[in-house]
Amino acid sequence: MFGFVTAASELLSEENKIRYRGWYCGLCRSLGAVCGQSSRLLLNYDMAFLAMLLSSVHRLPETTDECACPAHPLKKHIEIRTSASDYSADMNVILSYYKLMDDWHDDRNPAALAAASAFASKCRELEQKYPRQAQAISTCLENLSELEADGECNPDLPANCFGRLMGELFVMEDGIESGQELRAFGRTLGRFIYVMDAATDLHSDIKHERYNCLTGTSPDEIHQILQVMGGDFMRCYKKLPLSADIEITDNILTAGVWQKYAAQKRKQAKKENDKEDGKKPV
Repeated sequence: MFGFVTAASELLSEENKIRYRGWYCGLCRSLGAVCGQSSRLLLNYDMAFLAMLLSSVHRLPETTDECACPAHPLKKHIEIRTSASDYSADMNVILSYYKLMDDWHDDRNPAALAAASAFASKCRELEQKYPRQAQAISTCLENLSELEADGECNPDLPANCFGRLMGELFVMEDGIESGQELRAFGRTLGRFIYVMDAATDLHSDIKHERYNCLTGTSPDEIHQILQVMGGDFMRCYKKLPLSADIEITDNILTAGVWQKYAAQKRKQAKKENDKEDGKKPV
């Protein structure tokens, strides 16, 4: 499910591009601190969004550094970190471990098993540190696998399952202020992400005879479902007491999350046009 909650960078100001990159680099530093340099391979912008949003809602104090890194040794850059960066790095490790194990079970990919084994010990440690989130991840992914194995054709059921998982991730600690609002936002965003992932993979899944909850659903119906789900998470988002980086989070949720879907639609339209052109008499 990684890769959807990213910014439409071309629509950001230069100042916000630097801030956005700073959150990503701060998460990278936190990942390295959690379980070594190799964990930085798990890095993704989705968890950078989590760190940025939680820092904004909870008004967490920032640590900002300017430094180089192994990936970009010749140019210094800004790193922004808060306690939410460390939390997001922990969630990044747990989610990545379960995704790698899922890749192993689905495809018997030895590289996925080897990578998962490298992070297994740290994942178990983090599960003890965050029992609520770990339980939600484990249970929801297990339920999701069962629904997919049964070929569930009602997209609401697997989407609700992934939504529950995401809802728990957006609540760092029990009893914190705005916890219910964050849980509702995470839940609705998770529902959207699951269906968006299914929509972008639909043609490939049909071709390779893989499960997809949208099989048999028309393009117009899919677009309508996504529009409704997008409206749901935006209503929850607008209830959050944000204090910083609002232009960036607005950009991500109004434009960024739609980028892969739009690209897939353009790709499919081009294929269909090329096919039609091939049928035309010379």
